[in-house]
Amino acid sequence: MPERPLPESREARRRAILESAVRVFAEHGFFAARIRDIAAGAGVAEGTIYLYFDGKDDLLLTAFRDKVEEFCASAREALAPSLPFEERLARFVSLQFESIEADPPLATVLLLESRQSSKFYGGAVRDVMRSYAAAIDELLASGRLSGEIRADAEIPLARRMLIGALEEIELEWLLGERTRPLVPMAPRVAAAFYRGLAAAG
Repeated sequence: MPERPLPESREARRRAILESAVRVFAEHGFFAARIRDIAAGAGVAEGTIYLYFDGKDDLLLTAFRDKVEEFCASAREALAPSLPFEERLARFVSLQFESIEADPPLATVLLLESRQSSKFYGGAVRDVMRSYAAAIDELLASGRLSGEIRADAEIPLARRMLIGALEEIELEWLLGERTRPLVPMAPRVAAAFYRGLAAAG
């Protein structure tokens, strides 16, 4: 049974708490973050946090789930099947890079601080990651179906390689000076990856 949506005022408060948590996690790290600081940043009493979330782990998991679900929805909308595979792959990479550049604190939390939570890889996150993996698998399978990538390409292996490559690029940017934008790199990243999968001829 789907959850009933919160009234507008309660949803706004929930969103403020979540945004404050992301800022605090990014600034202080997950372990050092305190609920009182998150509450202060959201302009609510400390006890109010627990009316919406079970604690720091729940805040982290919710931020991760919301962001990945939002990304998967936008990626599926943007990847028109009529486009050549390499162009769709470049669009996917560009969308992911755009999401990183649009909110570096959130990206830092999701790519770095999330690993600090012992509950991060529980059932809720696995379900979200399956959705993300499925979006990539659909993209890769469409390229194989159209004959643009090799028929013997192993989709799960190719997906893991793509995720690993994107995370490496994103982490280097987040941990560096961020002077060069990520998005212009997307076509080059897609081209390099595509060359490893392209069908002969």
